Amino acid sequence: MKYYWLSIIFFLTISIAKGQDNEAEKEAELNVIKAFGPTLGAGIGTIAIYGDLNDKDFGSPFSSNIGYNVYLLQPISKSFNVRFNFFLGEIRAEERSLQRNLNFETDIRAASIQLEYNFDALLPADRRISPFIMAGVEAIEFNPKTDLETNSGEPYNYWTDGTIRSVSENSSNADQAKIIQRDYNYETDIREAGMNRSTTYAERAFSIPLGAGLNFHLTDQVNFRLESVFHLSFTDYIDGVTRTTKPNFLGNKPANGKNDHLFYNGISINYNFQKVRPADNLNIEGEAFDFLASGNTEDYDSDGIIDLIDLCPNTPPEIEVDSNGCAIDTDGDGIADYLDEEVNSEYPEFANDKGVEMTDEMIYESYMRYQDSTLEFAEVIQRDFRGESKAYKKYRVKVGEYNRGEEPPNLNELLSLSDLKKVDQGDKSIYTVGNYKSLKEANLRLESLKNSGFEAEVVKRASSGRVSGINEEELEILAIVASQVDINTASLAKEEGLAFRVQLGAFKKKPNLPKYNNIPGLFIIESNGIFKYMSGSFGTFEEAAKHKVRMVVADFEGSFVVAYKDGQRVKLRTVGVKPIESNPLIGQ
Repeated sequence: MKYYWLSIIFFLTISIAKGQDNEAEKEAELNVIKAFGPTLGAGIGTIAIYGDLNDKDFGSPFSSNIGYNVYLLQPISKSFNVRFNFFLGEIRAEERSLQRNLNFETDIRAASIQLEYNFDALLPADRRISPFIMAGVEAIEFNPKTDLETNSGEPYNYWTDGTIRSVSENSSNADQAKIIQRDYNYETDIREAGMNRSTTYAERAFSIPLGAGLNFHLTDQVNFRLESVFHLSFTDYIDGVTRTTKPNFLGNKPANGKNDHLFYNGISINYNFQKVRPADNLNIEGEAFDFLASGNTEDYDSDGIIDLIDLCPNTPPEIEVDSNGCAIDTDGDGIADYLDEEVNSEYPEFANDKGVEMTDEMIYESYMRYQDSTLEFAEVIQRDFRGESKAYKKYRVKVGEYNRGEEPPNLNELLSLSDLKKVDQGDKSIYTVGNYKSLKEANLRLESLKNSGFEAEVVKRASSGRVSGINEEELEILAIVASQVDINTASLAKEEGLAFRVQLGAFKKKPNLPKYNNIPGLFIIESNGIFKYMSGSFGTFEEAAKHKVRMVVADFEGSFVVAYKDGQRVKLRTVGVKPIESNPLIGQ
């Protein structure tokens, strides 16, 4: 049988090789130069065994035995690949009948070299699926074991009623037998146990892998494979049962006396390391190609200028364009007319990015922003130039939670906290302070707030802004951190209770003017249908006064500085602000 298969493989290889030689001659006539790169792949599949247990008359090609393979493909022509394959897996089989009860398990390791043919000479070049056939030579290694006894050493006795018992069915004390269960621990090495006549036979052999499959081309370099490979082995020892197996192990059913074979069905993914060469520059008979003469008249933006000569191929529809396909710029200020807020600027060289000619006031403001020794126009941005990213600070201390629109009974005390933040979440308004990256830092602030009379708890804030409670693990950590705090130190950590804020106004309904959309440090208090808008929170009056001036310049003329201290809104002079500083422009 094995020589029959070898003859078929030999004549098939000779026939395909002749066709490949004809193809190579044609390519030589056309002076075609071929380059082939290696392909690396890995796959998974199922292994079936055709042996003495569950032999080929009853075996299934699709079993629960899992196998893996890794392979390297090296093309040697358009149609032929040499394949180096490593294959491994684990095979298990069980046979339970009135005639005999056998089982085995073995590891399989195999290495092979194969020749693969992909029918490239017979199929279209632009195909997405390529069939292939292959054959080769393989070395297999195995180590079959069987399960003959329980973990406690009791042998299995199979009774005709289908049970497994501790005593043989034919024993004189069979009435004392108890039912036992298989542990499926394959503890007995079949070769060492002497189940066959020889105890020195080799647990390795040669085989011939024969296979076929389909190669799906996902990209130029990535492929997906389906394959089936039949391994014709030259050994009968893979399942441990042979013609030489002793009768006391075989029962009433003899071995079939044929070699054991394996059948693998699997899928794999592979990557081709060959670089894809870019197409040569288009050239016809050594002369530059005339694109305009090619008849390509596509016009993507429908402006009347074909794409081949359109310098602005994405102009909006119905926009007047020049001969280059670009939007008209009447005054030459660099801003197309359809975007220009002043189409006919008298001095376009002085136009801003909106196409508007800059006035003396606009130029002066631009100069002041550049010079800005007063910091009136300054925008302070804090950055870390050490190349280290700042850790995300997620912990806060919650000092209150109320229904939206409900005024907190301790509102003035809350406003006395300079870093107070309010988050409207669902139908609730949550008031928090602080911004900490560790529970230890948050706990120190928590103790300080509790000693100042606040009912507080540690919460965390997600990157989306949503506030939630800490989890059980964090609660345990917080309890440990709290137990390590020096009570005397914590009692000294009182909240200062002084904050300066800039009140922009109070309204019966929320204003919808654009200027209210980008207020820095905005804080809105809703109380009895009145909305109080405040901006910023400062520890000193000087900082608040500068912010007040910026708000006035930004068209919030009615804004003023207010102070909150120890839970009360107080006059500015009571917190050390001199009367000359507390004028109507600044505060009250």
